[in-house]
Amino acid sequence: MDIEQLQDFFFWCMVVNSGVYALTAVATTIFRDFICAINKKLLGLDEESSLRSMQRYLATYKLLITVFNFTPWIAILIIR
Repeated sequence: MDIEQLQDFFFWCMVVNSGVYALTAVATTIFRDFICAINKKLLGLDEESSLRSMQRYLATYKLLITVFNFTPWIAILIIR
């Protein structure tokens, strides 16, 4: 695998993961009450805990996209 293929790989990983993140962020905003109800039935979480866990999930996912997709892609752009 050459450097251009690696660059393309990280770029498309970032695009796909960012799309999943955006879809999840929009879905949790639109279907917030539904998701809270499911979390209450399945996990016994109240609305505040459910919203906090959704925010934590989104923040963690964004951090992982940055560390494992965006940063390597930028590093490859710099050394290329």
